[in-house]
Amino acid sequence: MTVLETRELTKKFGELTAVDHVDFEIESGEIVGIIGPNGAGKTTFVNLLTGVLEATDGEVVFAGETLGDAPVHDRAKRGLVRSFQIPQVCNDLTLLENVRSAVLSRERRSNSLFSVLLWEDDSRAEAVELLETFGLAERRNVKAETIPHGDKKILDVCMSVAMRPKLLILDEPTSGVATDNKHEIMNRLQEYFETTDSAVLFIEHDMELIAQYAERVFAMDQGRKLVDGTPEEVLEDSTVKRRIRGEE
Repeated sequence: MTVLETRELTKKFGELTAVDHVDFEIESGEIVGIIGPNGAGKTTFVNLLTGVLEATDGEVVFAGETLGDAPVHDRAKRGLVRSFQIPQVCNDLTLLENVRSAVLSRERRSNSLFSVLLWEDDSRAEAVELLETFGLAERRNVKAETIPHGDKKILDVCMSVAMRPKLLILDEPTSGVATDNKHEIMNRLQEYFETTDSAVLFIEHDMELIAQYAERVFAMDQGRKLVDGTPEEVLEDSTVKRRIRGEE
């Protein structure tokens, strides 16, 4: 089933066309990587999907409904969730409290002091289970400010997963992470999403990670779709080699 589709999606900033009539779709359960040189329009494209930016033209269809000018929080409630380059965690909260807050946000409950006193056991159990899945459970009671950057990235992803997305968009999930931790993050993501029908769309500059973890690759250049296909097809494309991989 198609979970998201764009039709002639376009974004202009004055005379600059950052995203130029892009047609794209992703199916439930797919893991798709987006690649492109700096300035290709990747982040602008994702900002249009998530409602950060309003399209100049074209439309985004999610779970069969045209989103129009639906704001970011509305799209997230529908299951269109984004995890950022810079982890969006609260350093003053413990790992458990961060994930539990995401669970409560999904359930549209308040995180006020009064509500904290009424938190049900099921929300705590779900948060602990997610922390276990992503290898953070042993540190559930430590504050987020004390853990390394790579683990904050994993925590941020864990919080995004707590929203139970139909589509999770990851903006450079391994940016700033040590080489050894890159595969840990991607392996845990892959293992988790193999148990769900959620789709994953991730921006990534590391071609090794794209080749290993993406089932499909969507290459952009100058705001347009360049190539869309399997990792083998896209990474061996002559234009991709020249424009994105820097090979002659």
